[in-house]
Amino acid sequence: MESLGLCKPSGAILLVAVAGSLYHLLVGDMHGLMWWLIVGLFGTGVFQALCIGGLEPIAWVLMSIPVLIVCFFLAVALFASKMRIENVRKVPCDRDGNHHEHECTRPKPRCNKPRPCGCNSCHLEAEHAE
Repeated sequence: MESLGLCKPSGAILLVAVAGSLYHLLVGDMHGLMWWLIVGLFGTGVFQALCIGGLEPIAWVLMSIPVLIVCFFLAVALFASKMRIENVRKVPCDRDGNHHEHECTRPKPRCNKPRPCGCNSCHLEAEHAE
């Protein structure tokens, strides 16, 4: 991008915009294509102005914000996938609303087949089958 007279942040945003434009052109999404063309023109101009003004580090920080946002949400999603959500509310296991303590409050079922009532109590079925 040096041959175009663009600084590195401007060249980077231009390359990302060209890639986005080509993708949307190939899939036939003209709205997305227009969006990436605007991002390419506007972003390249803004980052080039920052570089000319001696604020290239600011341009790099601005470019890193979307990347950091994506990394943050990926980290949250990975953290949430590792957490186990415990249901502390008792669920009635009969259609008439009666609780069966031996079915609903037993800790950690041995399989993941939910019953129609919402309780995971297939471990009782496995014990009775033995």
